[in-house]
Amino acid sequence: MNATPFGVTGAALDSRTIPESYIVIRQVARVPFGLEFEDADATAAEISTKRPAALLENDGVLVTGSDILQAFDRLEVLESTAEAIINTVPIGKLEPMPETVTRELDRVFLKEM
Repeated sequence: MNATPFGVTGAALDSRTIPESYIVIRQVARVPFGLEFEDADATAAEISTKRPAALLENDGVLVTGSDILQAFDRLEVLESTAEAIINTVPIGKLEPMPETVTRELDRVFLKEM
């Protein structure tokens, strides 16, 4: 698991690495430790169309989808994105896609959501 360390360390998991990551996992929510056990409604409120994946602090990850295939795809992209971010550390600072690019991706892909 590559995404779990982001929930353990508090490091940002920025989906603006490549277009696929930004489109598929959007913004990654961060859920405080234990909330998923204590308050299901509050946990569910952290998930939305713009935030279909969440880091469960000191626990794991949560992904959603309209069906099991979409949820699995989001999990796979979340893991690949986390791995790519981890792999950037030895070679330099992550340079997220600029806002001009993410705005264009939003324009094209948000109409589908």
